[in-house]
Amino acid sequence: MTIKGRRTVIIIAVVIVLLIISILVSRHISTTTRNYSSHQVFNVTSHYDYAVSGDLNGLVSFADYIVTGHYDKFQESWNMGEDYYSDVYQFVIDEVNYGDVTGTISVAIPHYQQLSKLVDGQLYTSNIDLPNYTQPSIGQKYVLFLKKYEPKNIFTPAAVPFQIEIDPSSVSKLKYTTKISNKEVKTKSGDTIIFSSEAVDIASIDKISGLSDQDLKQQISNAVKSKKSK
Repeated sequence: MTIKGRRTVIIIAVVIVLLIISILVSRHISTTTRNYSSHQVFNVTSHYDYAVSGDLNGLVSFADYIVTGHYDKFQESWNMGEDYYSDVYQFVIDEVNYGDVTGTISVAIPHYQQLSKLVDGQLYTSNIDLPNYTQPSIGQKYVLFLKKYEPKNIFTPAAVPFQIEIDPSSVSKLKYTTKISNKEVKTKSGDTIIFSSEAVDIASIDKISGLSDQDLKQQISNAVKSKKSK
């Protein structure tokens, strides 16, 4: 074989080797992609059916009771049913703004909902905070907009939000959770479950925070009069 012929054979061999390497690399990448893409993502979202208002006319219209006072102590955790859990606090009423109620009452602050998803025979769960959840400051002044759960003699939120905190400088603040509930859980098979809650953009409709204690009381009184006249 001539030198020219040998060079041609070598070039052809090199090209064949390069083609084989290219095919093997291509197969490796596609396999990795298929394995990765075979992992599933499950979205489990809690959707709420609450009355929502960021102004006093709305909160007053939803409430059967409106009281001013302070939280005295934590009482218990309460399973409300359907995987909803509340923190129950003792609340001392200093003033009744609307409704027939006096003295000391039990108030349930909805805390979280336990969401679950069954994947490959395994049950996965996660606790997602509810939009009304905030831990109250014991002894701090609050105005609450309530309904009553008669079977347990517990007062519950009339709407989202349902609490107005009055700080030591007599300035009002509408209370609600500002955390975005979104939790990821990995399954044994490598799948991902995303537990989340429906967003409630209360900040954009908040017309209460910043009011003075006196202005707040006057606006509540006006809204109650309007409600009674209907």
